[in-house]
Amino acid sequence: MEFWQLSCSQRRLSCRNNLKQIGAGLHSYHDAFRVLTYGWDVRGRFWSANLLPQLDQVFLNRTLLPQEDGAGNWSANGSPNETACGTLLDVFRCPSMPIARHVNNGGIPGRVPTSYRGNAGSEASSDDTSTIVILGTKSLEMLNQDGIFYACSRVRFADVRDGLSSTVFVGESLTDPSFVKDGQGMDHWSIGSPQADPCRCDGGSAGTEFSEAVGTAIVPMNLRKHNPAAHGRLMELSFGSYHSGGAYFVMGDGSVQFLADTIGFQVYQAMFSRNRGEVVVE
Repeated sequence: MEFWQLSCSQRRLSCRNNLKQIGAGLHSYHDAFRVLTYGWDVRGRFWSANLLPQLDQVFLNRTLLPQEDGAGNWSANGSPNETACGTLLDVFRCPSMPIARHVNNGGIPGRVPTSYRGNAGSEASSDDTSTIVILGTKSLEMLNQDGIFYACSRVRFADVRDGLSSTVFVGESLTDPSFVKDGQGMDHWSIGSPQADPCRCDGGSAGTEFSEAVGTAIVPMNLRKHNPAAHGRLMELSFGSYHSGGAYFVMGDGSVQFLADTIGFQVYQAMFSRNRGEVVVE
């Protein structure tokens, strides 16, 4: 059913249920491996790809090729990896997102935009160290993020010392590949990325566009809506949604919360760090 055929409450419920499934998938993954999946690896494979078996997509997961070159590249014409990036999975799409289901992007025909990104923390203001927007902050190239999903991350539930029920794992994003500001498109995707490949897990500078898979709380949510003058890199990192008044997030305990745009910024940021000892009260 098209999004315009659903009522607002139906779209919200469907979006909430998507995140509930993703949260359950993350718990299942952790039960199996005793650690959460990385945000992305040295091939640009995203956390969402590793979650496919837990989301009843075992066959699609088996089609993904591990090679670093040739047919294993995400944009290799006709490759299984390219096909996977163009496979629509309803669990990664909020029905309130009024954009095309398939978009030609990054050398991938019919690439599928996603509504949901992982939480990389509250400290990074850019994908690349060379383009950090806020002085004194980090980039997503750096390995010591304070969130859950980042380059080659291996976060365990036990590492989330601020409490699973108080820490965001995955949230909505105001995805729109056609909107570009300061050279940055609001393009967020699942499965994998030719631009994030090759990432280096030694902290070296390689790869880019990691914000395709994760966002941060370096700025308030829905930044594009509320501060059109903000830098495009910060808009790209901001979480948000096509719902009015806020966005949905799945917490570490698997519960789904709707956070209002009016939430205090310090409280909001505290929900994105895993072990900084903040007390979340709002």
